[in-house]
Amino acid sequence: MDYSDLFCPHCGRLRKKCVCQSDTRRRNLELLRRVAGDREDLRPIFDCEDEIVYYTIFQPKDPYPTIPIESANILKPLEEALKERGIVKLYPFQLEAIKKIRDEKNVVITAPTGFGKTEAFAVPLIERVAREGIGVIFYPTKALAKDQELKIKFYASSLGLKVVRFDGDSSWKEKREVLSGKADIILTNPDMIDYHLRNTPEFRKVARDFVFLAVDELHSYVGILGSNMHYLIKRLERFSDFQIACASATIGNAKGFAEYLFEREFEVVKGDHRKSPLHFIMRYTYSLYSAVRDLVKALYGRKIMVFGNSYKTVETIGWILKREGLNVAIHKGGLPKDVRTEVEKAFREGKVKTVVATPTLELGIDIGDVDVVISELVSYSQFLQRVGRAGRMGQESIGILLLRDDDAISNYYRLKPEDYFKDDFYCYAEKMNEEVMFYQLLSMCLEKPLEEEEIRKEWRNVLKRLEEKRLVTKIGDIYMVSSNVKEILRSFNMRGIGENIKMFKEDKFIGERNLPIAIKELFPGSIIIHNGERLRCVELDLKEKKAILEDYPYGNEVTDPLYISIPRIVNVEEVKEGCAYCTLEITMTVYAYIIRDVFSREKLGVVELEEPISYSFPTKGFILKAPMPDYMDYEDFYAGSFHALEHVLIEASDALTGGGSQYMGGISTPEGDIFVYDATIGGSGLSKLLFKRIERAFEIAYEVLKNCECKRVDGCPRCTYSYQCGNNNQPLNRLGAINILEKLLKGERGKLDVERFREVTEFKYYP
Repeated sequence: MDYSDLFCPHCGRLRKKCVCQSDTRRRNLELLRRVAGDREDLRPIFDCEDEIVYYTIFQPKDPYPTIPIESANILKPLEEALKERGIVKLYPFQLEAIKKIRDEKNVVITAPTGFGKTEAFAVPLIERVAREGIGVIFYPTKALAKDQELKIKFYASSLGLKVVRFDGDSSWKEKREVLSGKADIILTNPDMIDYHLRNTPEFRKVARDFVFLAVDELHSYVGILGSNMHYLIKRLERFSDFQIACASATIGNAKGFAEYLFEREFEVVKGDHRKSPLHFIMRYTYSLYSAVRDLVKALYGRKIMVFGNSYKTVETIGWILKREGLNVAIHKGGLPKDVRTEVEKAFREGKVKTVVATPTLELGIDIGDVDVVISELVSYSQFLQRVGRAGRMGQESIGILLLRDDDAISNYYRLKPEDYFKDDFYCYAEKMNEEVMFYQLLSMCLEKPLEEEEIRKEWRNVLKRLEEKRLVTKIGDIYMVSSNVKEILRSFNMRGIGENIKMFKEDKFIGERNLPIAIKELFPGSIIIHNGERLRCVELDLKEKKAILEDYPYGNEVTDPLYISIPRIVNVEEVKEGCAYCTLEITMTVYAYIIRDVFSREKLGVVELEEPISYSFPTKGFILKAPMPDYMDYEDFYAGSFHALEHVLIEASDALTGGGSQYMGGISTPEGDIFVYDATIGGSGLSKLLFKRIERAFEIAYEVLKNCECKRVDGCPRCTYSYQCGNNNQPLNRLGAINILEKLLKGERGKLDVERFREVTEFKYYP
């Protein structure tokens, strides 16, 4: 008989007398031993009070290319250049992509980081440009273009082609080479092409010779950037006819998204590979910040990347780790270029071994080798993109996915971890964002008068607005711009629409926040972390668009706003049973805030604002008319039931949108009207993605509520509570929401009445 299970493998005592571990610790360590054996190097990850929900080791998958490069029939000088860089064989997906692109198909290539997506589109692009015209490669960031520059130049020079990087950091000489038409291949970003297409007549002449556009990192063109990219391609199509190839991380709707964005047919080429063993660990934690702190301290010395999904999360993690005396760096959009470059260099060279980053470092920038990736919850395909930064030299890597106790979808995956691998990341954009259309159609008219035959039905309202503002004039069958449009277009940004709040400390400009999110972060009394500093907002002036902040290094408090949002339906765009996708106007009012402990989320107090802060903005979203639940005798039963349903639908959307819940808002009424909207001026496409997959959202929401261990009437942070709630999570009724979802899943809907929301009303709303 085997008595080994009677004894603790770590202290040797009888298990019933073992005091070195709690039951959770013991289960975690047993899981480690069962999967990987007695691995002391992995023990710090498992020796914790947090629950290890899932652990497996993904083995290498087709890690090496197998097809001799000669079989691709690449032009000999280019083939020799590839061999010189060590590419003597190709992956099957590379050969397939090269052949399809040569056949002049529009192609979207999906494969993990580090497996040669660049070569798959660059080889046929270079071959095509060697015969005719100009090729353009779009990168989402300047840093990525610079990172790829030497490689593309080396390949192209084998055929005598001139490659020029064309962005804000380019020299005068490089810009002149592009604008004079001397560049054969242009490495650039959407912002640069947008600016010069609109403002530089020379560039419009160059654009007539474009024959091939490559769009790298397609999955990054979501939201506002994606909407603008759609129109930028439309503007370029007015000057030339070109082929498009895209490269992307694995996404669930690669073909559909490319076709939606560029409005042409695409073929998909997929590569499914892994270079090295990956230890995949799903860890359920009661405090995201404590878990990250403990993991980084336990693994300190290895090269670690910590990914947060938002600016706020990254800043808070960075502040906590620095307070612990750890040498860490922060990498995020909005930091000065030289700061980001220095962080990349220090991490690549090993001077800094821990970096906390927003998704900016998901992209293919060279940051050297990485050992460990710790990530906030994102979709599986997006997590693979993040963890693809590790194990690039073929060594074992570790990927730790953190599930939060106070998050509904985390608790869903805690109970059903296998479902995590089934929920793909879906890209999204909103082409009908009228704020984007306003600037893009104005740009079209400036670049080349817009002819009547070019105009689409959905553009008419925006063109009418432009006429009313006397920015364009219709002369016969064409629209031409007035003399003052360049001043209007000067404030346009491909990556953001609308106004910003400028932040000042001691009269010094330190950054800015976009509206509408700014009023939920920069209300008087709010505590924020910015570039590693803990600050408190003293004053917010919406008229002057500025916020005054001061140092606030004390304590562990954070603030959450209390607010109300009121919807108005401007236009109905698509209707399905009981549900309508609409253009909306949202009026948001912050009237108070909660003070919480950053680690425990314990409520420490509530403070009323002396004067409420209100802001109205246009966006997109949908209204769902839910059926009435069967009556139960609880206070605020109907209001609480629909409010709980609104919360869980948005939180459940993380499984369908790749973590998009933080960029959406919600509103419910006691009568069963539930709004879900994009928290972005003009709309981002997130709510449309949820609208299209609403039945799956109902299924996930039902599982979350039905299986929550709390069994409470109002629910808890694991099911009905939302950290974004503007009403302090009151009232909520889990039981009523379950009953509504049972009816929704059977196909029952309430009677939709959009007319009652055409004007701002006095209904009671719960955000």
